[in-house]
Amino acid sequence: MRIAPLPVRTRRYHGESLDSYIRRHAARNHCRPSDIDRALRERGAVKSKNRRDPARLQAWLDLAGISAERFTAPDYVLDQEVTERILCLRCTSGEPARGKLTGIGLVCARHRRWLGSPQIDLHGYSPAVAAERHFRRHLAARDVLHDSLPMLIGRECASPAIIGASEIDRRRNEFGIGAVDALTYPEHVKIARLLCLPGFLCAATDPDTDSAWRSSLVAREVEKIIPARDDADSWRATNRVWTTISHLTARRRDARIYGVPMRDTYYSILRFIQEPVEVQP
Repeated sequence: MRIAPLPVRTRRYHGESLDSYIRRHAARNHCRPSDIDRALRERGAVKSKNRRDPARLQAWLDLAGISAERFTAPDYVLDQEVTERILCLRCTSGEPARGKLTGIGLVCARHRRWLGSPQIDLHGYSPAVAAERHFRRHLAARDVLHDSLPMLIGRECASPAIIGASEIDRRRNEFGIGAVDALTYPEHVKIARLLCLPGFLCAATDPDTDSAWRSSLVAREVEKIIPARDDADSWRATNRVWTTISHLTARRRDARIYGVPMRDTYYSILRFIQEPVEVQP
């Protein structure tokens, strides 16, 4: 059965999911997706009510007059689910749309807009835009997602209580931005980059190296990112990073003991370093 496109065409935004596009395409044609789904079933074009039924998806592609290749965002990257989120409202001309963006952090570099909730303008806060460029160049390029564990740990370490209320107030007053997550994004990305830095990982997780030395290394590197201040608790960030390092060190030790490749299914960052497997006699 040939299905003709709906009369009003709808532009698809970069990264937009098919579900988001279906909702907008139906609205632009003054109807609801459920109305069209019912009509498709009544005409025999679709047999199932399953939203993921291939026949339904193909029917909607025909109704939109576009090919399936336009919706190729992966559902998983290295076994981690790619979550759907709201797209930049400047990119969508103010129209709400959702999609899966694997190469983008929490800032739209094109429009210098914070992609958290609510979305705000960051034209006056260049450190956040610079942090986004670092995320894309050093993390996204290595399949680290915006909500991966290294990034979540970075966000925990970049909390206002850890950075210090006085520093947060200074940034808020200087840049006129009230969204704390946007103000702390530079530290957020720097901690994530540290956790994914091969040289740091090699040294900090080496089971043959003294634990006190490794702990001191972690403290030094974290304090370079979050300096000690009168009202700051940088030691909390150090402890959080050390917890991760301890887990990874145990995984490297297990690999050496059992003569197997390193496996880090939880954080998925030991993949950034390579260690030869010792074959047991």
